[in-house]
This record gives sequence, structure tokens and C-alpha cells, in this order.
Amino acid sequence: MAKRVGAAKTGGRKTGTPNKRTVEIAARLEELGCDPIEGMARIAMNPKHTPDLRGRMYAELAQYLYPKRKALAIEPPDNSKGDFTLEELLICYREAGLKREK
Repeated sequence: MAKRVGAAKTGGRKTGTPNKRTVEIAARLEELGCDPIEGMARIAMNPKHTPDLRGRMYAELAQYLYPKRKALAIEPPDNSKGDFTLEELLICYREAGLKREK
């Protein structure tokens, strides 16, 4: 029998409850005294590591604090025929951002 649309969820995990595998991995890391976030932060802040590696660690850490930005499609002005100035492109960018927020 199909569940009716809008019906309450029944069975399974409650929303926000981690699955069994996630709980096992977290417990194992705790046993080892391993904090992956701390490890990435230490790599990112260590000047002995390459700038590429440090940048990847900062990017990885940033996603835990800041939302990922979606790409905006920017169309050049209709009258540009493929040639447009940076100022025209910035105006299009701002307009596209304003349309997306509405």
C-alpha cells in the first residue's frame, strides 16, 4: 500500500541520527585520539607544507563554516555582439545575483 503524500514518517532512524557506519568511524577515531579537523588545521597552518596542500586543507575546512556558493550564469549584454567591457560584465553579474536572491 502506498504512503499518502504528506503522511508522517514511520520507522527507520529519526532525522539527524547518524547511521551505524558513521558512529563506528567516529568511535574508532576517538579510540585512536585522532581528530581529523584538528589534523587538517595543523597541516593548513604549517608553513613547511606546500601552498597547494595548505590551500586544499583550508578549502576543506571552510566548507564546515561557510555555505558553498552556486555558480551564476552571466550573459553579456544583448548589444555587445561578443565584445563587452569589464564594467558591463560586472553589471550583468550584479543583476544576475539580484534576480537569484528574489
